[in-house]
Amino acid sequence: MTAAQETAAAQVEAALAGVRAQFSAQRQEAIWQIRREAYTAFLGQVEAVRVEVVELAHLCSEAIDTMGRSSSTDLDLDTPRHQLAETFKNLWLRDSALRLSVDVEQAEQAEQLRLLIMEAVEDVSELVDMIYTGRQFRAARRRSQTSIDALHEGIVEWTRNARWYLGTTSQEP
Repeated sequence: MTAAQETAAAQVEAALAGVRAQFSAQRQEAIWQIRREAYTAFLGQVEAVRVEVVELAHLCSEAIDTMGRSSSTDLDLDTPRHQLAETFKNLWLRDSALRLSVDVEQAEQAEQLRLLIMEAVEDVSELVDMIYTGRQFRAARRRSQTSIDALHEGIVEWTRNARWYLGTTSQEP
């Protein structure tokens, strides 16, 4: 092979290496964008459920505070409870999309957060049942508030971990 051919071959190889590197970087960026969007959609749905849990718990507190008053109006707790159930169902869809985008550890962290959400939803729903049946609601009220607080802490921790994960995965070659 002549010097000119070797130079041309080296130039072609260098150009191909550059194209491969650019393609790899674009692929990594696309993967990162997909992960970021999955995290964002999941967190948005988590927050939607949390807000509805807190609002329903607040309505329950109003119902408890007005119990026994002749001038009290009956608060509708079933409509917001059904809305909460629908919002929670939508979270399952976001969870599935997230699982397709992340590694096993990140998927397990999302599962732990989802379990906290499920507990908060169940506890506030139990509180609604206790109010409607007139049974002792104090313990259910405490459980509901405890699970709401645990959910808040879980969201903060999960978000911190997600931010770290996205920060480290965006730096992959």
